[in-house]
Amino acid sequence: MAKKRLLWDESASASSNAGVRLPARVQAYFDQGRKLMRRSSSSVASMHPFRLETKALRYTLELFRPCFGPGLEGLLLSLRSIQDYLGALNDYATTRDLIAARLPKHAPEREKMDRVLTAGAKRKSLEFRRYWRQMFDKPGEQQRWMNYTSRPRSAARS
Repeated sequence: MAKKRLLWDESASASSNAGVRLPARVQAYFDQGRKLMRRSSSSVASMHPFRLETKALRYTLELFRPCFGPGLEGLLLSLRSIQDYLGALNDYATTRDLIAARLPKHAPEREKMDRVLTAGAKRKSLEFRRYWRQMFDKPGEQQRWMNYTSRPRSAARS
C-alpha cells in the first residue's frame, strides 16, 4: 500500500488545511473499509493494511486535535475500537504462528491450541464486522465524519 500524505498549503492555517484535506482522507478510509467488508471472509493478512490505515487516520486526527472541538474525541474512540478489534485478530494470528514454530505439526497440544485460536479469531472477526456495519458505518455516519472534518474551528478559536 502506497504511503498516503496530506498535501499541505503552507500559506494556510492548520485549521484551513484540516478542513480541506481531512474529508478526502476520511472518504478514502470509509471506501477501504467497505471494500474489506464486501469480502465474504477476510484473512488477518488482508485486514492488516486496514489496521495500519486505521492507526494512520487516528494519529492524523490526533495531530489536528487543537483544530476541532470535543466531538473529535468520539471519532477517535471509534477508531480506537476498530484498532482494538483488528489488533486482537493480529494477536490470534501471531500466537498461532509462534505455536506453529515451536510445536510439532501433529502434536495434540498444537492442534487444540490451533482450534481455540482459530475460533477466537473467527469470533473477533465477526464482532469487528458487526461493529463496522452497525456502529461505525451505520447510515449517515460517513456524512457525519465528512461534515465534522470539513469544519474545523477557526484559527481564532483554536
